[in-house]
Amino acid sequence: MVRGLPPRGPGGILLLQHMHRAAWQFGLLALIVMSQITGEREAGAGPARPAPSLPAPVGAVVSVRTEAELQSAIQAIASDTTILISPGTYRLTRSLYINRAVRNITIRGGSDNADDTALIGPGMTQANYGDVPYGIWTGGGVTGITIANLTIRDFYFHDVIFNAGTQAPHVYNVHLIDSGQQFIKSNPDAAGVGASNGIVEYSTFEFTTTARDDYPKGVDIHGADSWIIRNNLFRNLVAPSGQLMGPAVLAWRGSSRTLVEGNTFLNCARGIYFGGEDSPTTSHTAGIIRNNFIFRSSSQPGDVGIHVADSPDTQVLNNTVVLSGTYSMPIEYRFTGSTGVIITNNLTDGAIAARDGATGSVTNNVTSAVASMFVDPGSGNLHLNASAMAAIDRGAPLAQVTTDWDGELRPQGPASDVGADEFGATAQAFSISGRVTDSSTGGGLAGVAMSLSGSRSATAVTDGAGVYRFTSLPAGGDFDVTPSLASYVFQPTLLSYRSLAGNETAAGFVGTRQVAPPPPPPPTNAAPTVWLTAPANGSTLTSGKITVSAVAADADGTVTAVRFYDGSTLIDTDSRTPYAITWRAAVGAHTLTAVAVDNSGQTTTSAPVSVTVVRR
Repeated sequence: MVRGLPPRGPGGILLLQHMHRAAWQFGLLALIVMSQITGEREAGAGPARPAPSLPAPVGAVVSVRTEAELQSAIQAIASDTTILISPGTYRLTRSLYINRAVRNITIRGGSDNADDTALIGPGMTQANYGDVPYGIWTGGGVTGITIANLTIRDFYFHDVIFNAGTQAPHVYNVHLIDSGQQFIKSNPDAAGVGASNGIVEYSTFEFTTTARDDYPKGVDIHGADSWIIRNNLFRNLVAPSGQLMGPAVLAWRGSSRTLVEGNTFLNCARGIYFGGEDSPTTSHTAGIIRNNFIFRSSSQPGDVGIHVADSPDTQVLNNTVVLSGTYSMPIEYRFTGSTGVIITNNLTDGAIAARDGATGSVTNNVTSAVASMFVDPGSGNLHLNASAMAAIDRGAPLAQVTTDWDGELRPQGPASDVGADEFGATAQAFSISGRVTDSSTGGGLAGVAMSLSGSRSATAVTDGAGVYRFTSLPAGGDFDVTPSLASYVFQPTLLSYRSLAGNETAAGFVGTRQVAPPPPPPPTNAAPTVWLTAPANGSTLTSGKITVSAVAADADGTVTAVRFYDGSTLIDTDSRTPYAITWRAAVGAHTLTAVAVDNSGQTTTSAPVSVTVVRR
């Protein structure tokens, strides 16, 4: 436990009851050097598409060049802030903790190359880790954090942990290397509620040799809803000889609606697990696993490629799983809680098996894959060759699968292909662009924050001409574009594009400034009221000391004084109720009035009172 923060959370070794192990003879796996391959396309083991450049930061930007500046920026980070880290190596002296309620924050490397900016810990085997047990730790109400364009490596526990209280984390174009435990951990609270709506994309996970033991996993999600894990590379996630490492992707213990698509798993001991134990409560619910490449060489021992365990209503669609004889069942579904499972259009080199009472629909899969069907299986390139006739045009139509591993449209022939690749497809990526204009001038409106949601999430800001552009959008995707700028309303409020089939270049909006109405005029001050109560009108008075009194009031303030007059001559003033003075009157006829003054200075004169004073 470090500085009062929670220790490592739940998520120990999976309670799986079988561990099929081939001969455990492990040679160190050299990192694959990608090469250009003649044939269907250039491709090796890697994210399905290079990470598109992120738009320029929106909101406050704090640029840092040293580890000390980075630590200070993390401690002071406020909502709507980007910490932009200059390229370089940053050996952390303390884990980067964000443990309070902030929204829409970003920790981002200064270039698009994740390896240019590295956050480095003391080492995954260094038990004396001091103040640096983790790389990045969030909790306590962090909502909407993006971690992008970074290398994060060599931490004794987790490289990144989204602890209880975190929501909507986004990991983008991050290279994670040699984590002592989970590379990315979503940790639940005491009630089992974890960080929902997470996205992990365009990132690489790998060990340079092996894990230090069998505990680590790539992405480990507990009690979380609606995660998306796409277009990543998981490479060499293995334990020391004689041990079986946890899954590369594990969503379990109350998680739901996880989507895992377009990833490559190369020489990993285990692949994708939804659920993981036969539990009284459902371990996982209603996820989709589609268009993934999973390859393990015959020299790398391991377990199942895709495992659905106590995960009802899960769909396993159009994956390619080649385990080279290291495990006989590349796809398994297990336990009586796994009901309504759909396994369709998968290409494997072994059986698809139900175990321990699981039920579901297993249709249109090809389980006889061999290495010669693929471009370069040893490097994880499972694109189909022309000889893969058992898979080409043999797929059943699926509304949930309209593209392949590359984001290319299906089908390219009379029917789609079985597995994650659509043979013969040409890369199709489109853009959505337009201009935002000001209704009052007709000119471009700069600085409008544009949000893209749907099949891909992104942000952009209009330039000085009001122009914005979202690029590299997969064909067939569904997208919504929304503008936002303080003090403006937009028409339309949103543009939607469904089954994107070409460049959309007229996605325009008109912004109208909402002019604040003028402040209301100050309320009219009500005049005070006043009348004389003594002496009586028409009375005859004896000379001497005569009391003159009045009643005064103010409906919207206070009476500050009452002035008493004989004709135009001021007799005296009284500022406290009851308002009265003593008048020494001369013999003769007199006309008395009272003038009330309120706290705004407004005055009212009473009705006159006529009296006659006679000698005593």
